[in-house]
Amino acid sequence: MSNARFRIGIDLGTTNCVVSYLAAGETEPKLLEIPQFMADGTVRPSTRLPSAIYLLAKDELGKIEPVLPWRGQATDLIVGHGALELGQRRSGQLVQSTKSWLSHRQVDRREAILPWGSEAPRKVSPLQASAFILSHIRAAWNHAFPASPIEAQDVALTLPASFDEEARALTLEAAQQAGFGELYLLEEPQAACYHFIRNQENLGVLAKGKMLLVVDIGGGTTDFSLVRIDTTGQKKTSLKRVAVGDHLLLGGDNLDQALAYQLDPRQISALSASRLAALVQQTRKAKESLLGQDAPESVTLTVLGGGSRLIGGSQKFTVERAQLVEQVETGFLPLEALDTKVQKSDYAVHTLGLPYESDAAFTRHLAAFLASHRDEISAATGANMPDVVLFNGGLFNSDLLKNRVLEQLNQWSDSPIIVCNASEPNDAVAKGAAQYLRSLAGESERIESGVAHGLLLKLADGQFLGLLPKGTPKEEQIKLSQTFKVKMGEQVQFPLYRCDDHLSCDVGELKSDESGLHFVSNLVTELDGNASSDTVEVALSAIMTEVGILKVELLSQALKDQWVLHFGVAKSSEENAANDQDGPLHSNMGQAEEHLVKCFSAAGQKAYPDLVKSLKQDLDRLLGDREEWNLATSRRLVDKLLAVKSGRTKSPQHERQWLQLIGFCLRPGYGALGDEARVEQTMNATKQGPKHDQAPVWGQHWTLYRRIAGGLSVSMQENLYKQFAQYYSPAGQRSREKQKALTTKSSDDMIRMVGALERLPKERKLETIDWLSKRLKKSSEPDTAWWSVGRLASRRLLLDEEGNTLDQALAIKLTQDALKEDWKKRKQAGLAAVLMVQLSSDEDSKELKSLRKKVLDKLKKDKCPSQWGQRLEQSASELTDADLSKLIGETLPIGLSLG
Repeated sequence: MSNARFRIGIDLGTTNCVVSYLAAGETEPKLLEIPQFMADGTVRPSTRLPSAIYLLAKDELGKIEPVLPWRGQATDLIVGHGALELGQRRSGQLVQSTKSWLSHRQVDRREAILPWGSEAPRKVSPLQASAFILSHIRAAWNHAFPASPIEAQDVALTLPASFDEEARALTLEAAQQAGFGELYLLEEPQAACYHFIRNQENLGVLAKGKMLLVVDIGGGTTDFSLVRIDTTGQKKTSLKRVAVGDHLLLGGDNLDQALAYQLDPRQISALSASRLAALVQQTRKAKESLLGQDAPESVTLTVLGGGSRLIGGSQKFTVERAQLVEQVETGFLPLEALDTKVQKSDYAVHTLGLPYESDAAFTRHLAAFLASHRDEISAATGANMPDVVLFNGGLFNSDLLKNRVLEQLNQWSDSPIIVCNASEPNDAVAKGAAQYLRSLAGESERIESGVAHGLLLKLADGQFLGLLPKGTPKEEQIKLSQTFKVKMGEQVQFPLYRCDDHLSCDVGELKSDESGLHFVSNLVTELDGNASSDTVEVALSAIMTEVGILKVELLSQALKDQWVLHFGVAKSSEENAANDQDGPLHSNMGQAEEHLVKCFSAAGQKAYPDLVKSLKQDLDRLLGDREEWNLATSRRLVDKLLAVKSGRTKSPQHERQWLQLIGFCLRPGYGALGDEARVEQTMNATKQGPKHDQAPVWGQHWTLYRRIAGGLSVSMQENLYKQFAQYYSPAGQRSREKQKALTTKSSDDMIRMVGALERLPKERKLETIDWLSKRLKKSSEPDTAWWSVGRLASRRLLLDEEGNTLDQALAIKLTQDALKEDWKKRKQAGLAAVLMVQLSSDEDSKELKSLRKKVLDKLKKDKCPSQWGQRLEQSASELTDADLSKLIGETLPIGLSLG
C-alpha cells in the first residue's frame, strides 16, 4: 500500500458504474459525482455512470459537441446518461453491456465489433469500450481532485468473481489504456461483503453463523460465493472465500428483455439487436416501477419508431404488474427442490448478441451451485445449507424479489437463514472496494482468498498438467518440477484450463480425462533469441499476483532468461476451435443476424422486398465462404432462422433460401449443445411440407432432412419414410394422382433423403432397397437411387448404431448388381459399391474380400474419384465419420467433433 491521500473503489458494472472514495483516516466512503453530457447539451452530475457509449456519426460531428468540464475529452463519443438518451434515437450507434462483452470468449475482444449487429461504419472493441468508460471515470476524478490524480491513489476495481483469468487480464489492460496506475482487482461479492463488515455490529451478525452465502445479481451477471466464518474466542472473526460459482450471463437485463417480448412477441422477435436494446431501456424503467415500493397496477410505455423501419410509428403498450410478477415467479424465480438440475436442453438465447444462459431460472442455478459445494457447506455448518446470506446487486432493490429468493433458501434449509440486512445494493460494491483497500493496510478485517478454481495446462500429448490448485494464496509462486524443450525464435503456446471444484488439481499432477475441465484461453509467447535454431530446456512457474492477475513464466537456466506467457490467440484457428466446442464467432455475425431479420421478418420484407435475391452472396460477403463457417457461426444462424421462421413462406424464393440455409447450418443434426431442441423446432416448422408446391422448394425441403438426418429420432425418420412410400411403394407407383403430384416434389432429392434415414427399422430399409433396386433395372432411371441403396446397405453407418447394419449377404448381392453397371455413366453405382464393401469392425467373408478387389479394379478402370478407392484401402481403425461425410458429399462444420 502507498501513502496515497485517497482510497478509491470502482464498480465497473454491466449496467452502471459507481465510484466511492475514502480520504486517509476516514471510515465511511463517499460517492463521486460524475459529470455527464446529456442529449439536450447540458452537463449534469450523477453518482451513477451508465455503462453506455454513444458513437457520434459523421453527420453529428460538429452538431453535437460533448463538452465536459475537463480538457482533452473525446469529441466523437459520449459516455453515460447522454449516451442512453441519444441511443434511443439512433440505436445502431449505442454500445452497452461492455463488461459482458469483455468476458465473451467466442469473440475477439480486441476487434471492433460493437455495437453488435450495427451497420454503422464506426465500431469499437470490447477492450476499447471498457477503456472509454474508465477514461471518463479517471477524467471525472482528476477534475474533482486535481491535486490528487487518480493514477497516484490506491484504487480497487471490481469484477465478477466468476471472471476467468483472461477476462481479468483484459480488465486490467483496459484500465492501463485509460491511464490508471497500479490498481487492485477485487471480486464483486467480496466487495459487497467488505461493505457489510465495515462495522463491528455487522461483523457480529456474521459471527452467529459458520458459512456465508453471497447472492450477487446485477444487471448482466449473477455471482454466487461462499465465505467460511471462523470465530476464535468470541472476539475475532476471520473470513475466507472458499467457493466461486460459474460465470453466469444472467441478470436483471434478462427480466427487461422478457418484459419487452411481452409487448408484442411476434414483432419483438424480429427486431434488430440495436433496436431491441433501445426498447429494453424503456422496459427496464417499467420493471423497476412495477416491482418497487407502492407499485402501480400497470405502466404504459410508448415505443418510438424513429431510427428503425421494423416498427413503423409510435406504439403504446400497457404492462400489467400481475403478469410481470407471475412471469418472475414462474420463469426467473420458481420455487424448486434443492436437487433440481439446471435445464441445459434448450439452445442458448443470444438476445442482443450475448450468449445468455439457456435456463433463466436464478433459483435452479443457485441450487446447482449449492449442490456442487455440499461437502464444504456440511463441513462448516453440519447441515446442507449455508446459515447466513448476503444479497447484493440491483435486482435486490425490489423487496419482492429479495423475499422470493429468501423464501426459496428457507425452503431448502432446516432452520431459518440469518439475513445480513445490507443497505445500498447499488453502491455496496463500490464502497466495499474502498473498504478493501483499508483492509490491505491492516485497518479493518480482511477476507482471505486465493485462486478461485484449479488451473491446468494442456500439453502436446493431450494430457493436462496441474498448475495452480484452488485456494493457492496470492503472491505464492509455484514452480513446476517438469521441464519442457522449446525452440528459440518460435511461438510457444499452452492452452489454459480450469477444473470443477470437486476435482483435485495438485501441482504437477497429470490428468488424461478432460471431463470437468473447461478451456479458458491460450497462453502464448514468442521466444526471441539470437540462436534461433537452438532448442533449450525451460521450467515453468506461476503466481496469482496481489493485483489478482495470473502470471505464468518460462525460465531458462542455461540462457539465464525468462519469458512471460500472455493471453493470446493460437497460431492455428483449428487449434483454437478444438479448445472450445463452439469455436470463435465471426466478427460480422451480428450483421449477418440482422440481415436475416430484414430478409425474413414481415416488416423487413416490406422494407426490403428484393433482399432475398442476394441473400447467399450477402452472407458470403459478411461471413466468408460458407464452407469455412465454423460450428459457432452455423448454429447461431440456425437460432436466428428459427426466430424468424414465420417469414419464410413469403415467396417460393424465401422458402427455398430458408430451407437451404437452415439445412446447411444445422448439418448433421447433432454434435453441438442444443441441437436436439434445434432439430425439434425445425421439424415442427416444416413437417406440413412447403407452402409453395414447386420442385426447387421441395428439393431444399428433402435436402434439409437429408442433412440433419443424424439428429432425427426413429419416429421422425419413420414419418419421412411414410412420405417417401406414398410415391415409391407399389401402391404409390400405380396411383396416377400420386405420380402426377410427384412431378413437383423433386423426386431425386426425396430418394437421396430416404437413403440418409439410418435409424429406420431393418424391414423398412429392406423394403426401400427392394423398391429402388427394381427401379434401377430401367435404363431410364437416374443413378440417384444407387446412392440411397449404398447408404442403406453400407457396411459402416454414419451413426454407427449397433445392430442396425444390414446383413453382409445383402451387401454382397447388391454389390454384384452394381458391378454390372457402367460406372462411367452411372457413377453412383460405384459409390454404392464402395460403401457396401468398405472395411468395418465386423469380420469380412472371403466373398466380400474378393468383391472389394473387384470394386477397386473397376474404380480405377472407370476413372472414378480417387478418394473412393482410398476408402477401400484404409484399415477400419483409420475410418472416421468426417471421412465418410466427405465421401458422400457432405462435410461437417469446422470445429464439430462427433467422437
